[in-house]
Amino acid sequence: MDSPSAKHHHNLSRSSRPRSSTRGPLDASDDFSGASLHELDPLAPDDVPQSLGKDLSFLLRPNIYHPLSHVDIPPPLRSQFIVLDPGEPLSSSLGILERLLAEGRFLVAAHFAGAILTSSLISPTEIKVIFALFYTRLACLELSGNAVLAAQESKALEDLSSTFYYIDSSLQSPDTDQKHDHVHQPYLRHIVPWPLRVLAVRLQSIGFGDSRRSIGGLYEIGMEARREIMRLETSEAHRELWRERLADLGMRSVNALIEMGDLDAAKRSLETLRASGSETDINKFRKALLHVRIGDLDAAGHALGDSNESKEAGLMHPLLSMAEGRYTDAVAGWRTLQQDLTRTDGALIAQNLAVCLLYAGELDEARQLLESQVSANHSFSSLVFNLSTVYELCFDSAAQLKGQLAATIAKQPVTGQTNLDRPNADLKL
Repeated sequence: MDSPSAKHHHNLSRSSRPRSSTRGPLDASDDFSGASLHELDPLAPDDVPQSLGKDLSFLLRPNIYHPLSHVDIPPPLRSQFIVLDPGEPLSSSLGILERLLAEGRFLVAAHFAGAILTSSLISPTEIKVIFALFYTRLACLELSGNAVLAAQESKALEDLSSTFYYIDSSLQSPDTDQKHDHVHQPYLRHIVPWPLRVLAVRLQSIGFGDSRRSIGGLYEIGMEARREIMRLETSEAHRELWRERLADLGMRSVNALIEMGDLDAAKRSLETLRASGSETDINKFRKALLHVRIGDLDAAGHALGDSNESKEAGLMHPLLSMAEGRYTDAVAGWRTLQQDLTRTDGALIAQNLAVCLLYAGELDEARQLLESQVSANHSFSSLVFNLSTVYELCFDSAAQLKGQLAATIAKQPVTGQTNLDRPNADLKL
C-alpha cells in the first residue's frame, strides 16, 4: 500500500527527500544566508572564467518553467507561494529559499526557485548559482509529486555530454608550464554539478520518453567517474568520493533496468557490481533491496555478506518474510525489532508492522499503530498513505477521517524531514 503503482511490501517507505553524501541546497541548515546554493558539488571546477563565454541564459527563459498550483494539495496543508521582491539582493532571496527547503515546503521552494531564475537578480554567467537553483527546482518538483513537470523542464539542459558543458581545467592551472604548450594534455571537467547530472539522467529519460536514455546516461557519467579514479593527480580523498559515486551509479543502473522490465539484465548487472572492502552496510542493503525487486529472494538474503549484525540486516529478515507472503512471521520479526530501543528507525518499523498486521487480518491494531505514529509526529508519506487505506477498509466515513488526518498533520511541528506540501494522493483524497 505504499503507492498505487508499487507493491508496498517491496518497499520500506517513500523517502521524503533524496539521500545525499554531500551538503547542498536540500540539506537542512540553520544558516539561511544562501551559502549552500553556491556549493552544490564539492568536486566542481573552480569558477569558470568569463572569457570562456559560458552563458546560461537558455536556463533563464520563463517559458521553461510551468506554473504551479495548490489545487492538488488538501486545504489544511496549503501554504502561500512567496512573491519575489526584485528590490532585495540575491543573497536575501537565496536565504529565503534555504529556509523553505529546511522546513520541507518543497512546492513553495520549487516556485520560488523558478521565480529567482526568471528574475533580474540572476546574471547568465552566474553558473554555480544557476545550476544550484535549477537542481533545486527539479528536485523539489519531484519531491512534491510533480515528477512529470520536472521531466519536461529538465529537457532545457539538452545534451549534457556536449562540449559546451566542459572546460579544460589544465589551461586554468597556475602551474601550467608555458614551455610545454605544444604537448599540452587537456583535462576536461564538466561544469554541471554532479547531483544535477545524476538527476537529469533520470528525468530526461522520462521527458524524452526513452527509457534506454537513462541507462546510456548513467554509463556515460560512470566512465567519467572511472577516469577520475584512475587519474594520478586525484587526491585519495577525492578518489574515494568518486568510488562512492561510481558504486551509486551501478545501483541506479540496475534500478533503471528493473523499471524497464528487463529483469534478466538487471540481475546480471547486479551480480557484476563489485563490492569493495569498505562498502557500507547501507550500500549492501540497497543491493539486497534490488534483489528483492528482481524477485531473487535467496540472493537478497545473502547480499549483506558479513553484515548480519548491522541494523540494515535486521530489517531484511522480516522484509523477506513479507515478500514471500509469510505475514505472521513478518509480524514477529517487526515486533522483535520494535523492542530494540537503540534503533532510530522505530517509525519505519512500526509502519511495516502495521502493513503486516493488515494482511494478517488485524485491522484495528494496524490502525491504532499507524495513528500512534502520527500522534508522535511521524507522518511521512507512505505511513499517511497506508493509514488512509486502513480508513477506507474500516470505515464508511473514510473521507471525513482523512480530512481530519490532514488537519492533524498541518498542526505538527516543522522538522524539515517531510514534504509539507503533500498532494491529495498521499491521503488518497
